[in-house]
Amino acid sequence: MTETSIILAAGRSMRLRPLTDNQPKCLLDMGPKKILDWQLDALKSIGVSQVRMVVGYQKEMIQAHIAAKHAGLEVTYIENKDFETTNTLFSLALALEQFADDFYYMNADVVFEQQILARLKTGENGGFLAIDRKQCREEEVKVLVDNTQITAIGKHLDPAQSYGEFIGVANFTGDFAKRFRNTVLAEAVTGNEMKFFEHALDVMQDKHDMYAVDITGIPCVEVDFPEDYEYAVEEVLRAFPRVDRP
Repeated sequence: MTETSIILAAGRSMRLRPLTDNQPKCLLDMGPKKILDWQLDALKSIGVSQVRMVVGYQKEMIQAHIAAKHAGLEVTYIENKDFETTNTLFSLALALEQFADDFYYMNADVVFEQQILARLKTGENGGFLAIDRKQCREEEVKVLVDNTQITAIGKHLDPAQSYGEFIGVANFTGDFAKRFRNTVLAEAVTGNEMKFFEHALDVMQDKHDMYAVDITGIPCVEVDFPEDYEYAVEEVLRAFPRVDRP
């Protein structure tokens, strides 16, 4: 069973200004909790107690919040000092330098109902990506799928041809996790600092065990723009089942 999660929370999130002028995006209010609280509580619900958190912008605020609200978690902080000039591929490489086991992956700006992690939990020996089947926008991370195998992933794909959106939550296990780690470390070099982490998934030569896990209909949204934040508060959070609420 996957026991560790890697959460990327280093960025400044300029597209959400002024909401993020004085705090990291993952600490934005989301109903009775912060965005990060919903993620950490979802991880706890499936038995994950170890977190590798990549931090940068306002890192002290994140550390203080977790210490106050999630004392039972074993959290390792990895600092991306170059968060202003790098992106998620570089941050993930930092998290994987001293770590080679299975892991859940999530961007720290995804608001999602914990049932998504329950679906991903059952995956063994593969890369299992949560995919929302819908008509995608240009800026969303899209996937092409053959049966359930993901054959391509990235923002560059044609929305008209895509199967759906990768929401930024995944479970990487077994041999796939090892191959993916090697690819991330190889790709996060000079010239690729500003690439998103999914670039490493897209350039993997062997994708036979990278799978789309359909989570269509389960409340979720990645908060990139002010309208995403409003949608998360007004629509996504309200759709959470009562069991998820305090």
